[in-house]
This record gives sequence, C-alpha cells and structure tokens, in this order.
Amino acid sequence: RLNALKSAAEALHEKDPVYKRDSDRRFIVSLIIVITLALSIRLFITEPTLVDGESMYPTLLNGERMLVEKVSLWFSEPQRGDIVICYYPGYTVSCVKRVIGLPGETVSIENGIIYINGKELEESAYWKYRGEIDLDMGEVVVPENSAFVVGDNRNNSKDSRSPMVGALERKMIKGHVRCVVFPLSKARIMGE
Repeated sequence: RLNALKSAAEALHEKDPVYKRDSDRRFIVSLIIVITLALSIRLFITEPTLVDGESMYPTLLNGERMLVEKVSLWFSEPQRGDIVICYYPGYTVSCVKRVIGLPGETVSIENGIIYINGKELEESAYWKYRGEIDLDMGEVVVPENSAFVVGDNRNNSKDSRSPMVGALERKMIKGHVRCVVFPLSKARIMGE
C-alpha cells in the first residue's frame, strides 16, 4: 500500500511543472554550493600538490603528493626551515622550496657552506652534505617582506641563489607543506 502511494505521488510530481522546476532549481543551487565550497577550500585553506622534480631530494621525492596548508600564512610569516610552496617572478607553476633567509638577514655561500649574517647555517636535519654546494655566492641582503628559499638538493635546484629568482616577496609564498599523502607507503608528516 505504501509503495502504491509513493508511486502515485511520483507520477503526480512528474506531471507537475512547478514541482519539477523547483526540484531542478534546488539541485542546481546545491551543486553550486558544493563546487564553491570545494574551490574555496582549495584556494584559501589547503590543497594537494604534486612534487615535480628532484630539487627537494631527499626530503621530497619526484611524484609524491603533498598537502599544502595556507591558513597559517594569514597570521604569521614563514620561518627558517619551513618547506613552502611558492611562485617565482614570471612563473605560472608553483615550486616547493625551503626558507633559509629572513627579512634583513645577509645570506652568502662560501666553500660550499651557507652563512646567515656571517654564521654557518645549521641545517644538518635536512642537508647532510656540508661543504658540497657547487657554487659560491657573495652576500645578499634579504629585503623586507621577503624570504630567501633554496631546494634541499642544493646542486640541482633553481632557487633564490639564481639572479633570475632572487629573494621572494612574501606574496609569492602560498602555503606550508605539512605532509606527504601519496603514495600511502611513504605518507609522512613534515618536520617529524
């Protein structure tokens, strides 16, 4: 009896243009809300990003998928050691790099070692090849509201050491890499 009533109601609704139009309108509004929410989350909060290349080896491997969090940059500046997603001047594709120089600091490379304000940068947690950076670099002062970024694979990374890139303005840094999510066998939280 209940199925017969349900079938009769559906048959009536199929013939009712006002009901059908209202139902279609609700579906379209719901779809727009879901799409807007998904795009907003990706644009302003977090997004998955693919590692493309070897510039962050061994920290991040080519083909891994990372989760990039964007909210923390609303409230604080990038810090030394942070792994960030950034855009180079004139580039439309994002890059993943490590922040090593902060505003007002002097960065230099001598005999394969990075110096910040004349003191050797302690980076043994992620760079195991002390003294093995191929090219030296004279002193560069990081401008205000900027950061000096490098790849962990120092001899295979285009980064702030290149005059074509230089220190990046703060607005070019889009988010922090928080974890690797794929492949699942290599999933990990960054910094741990």
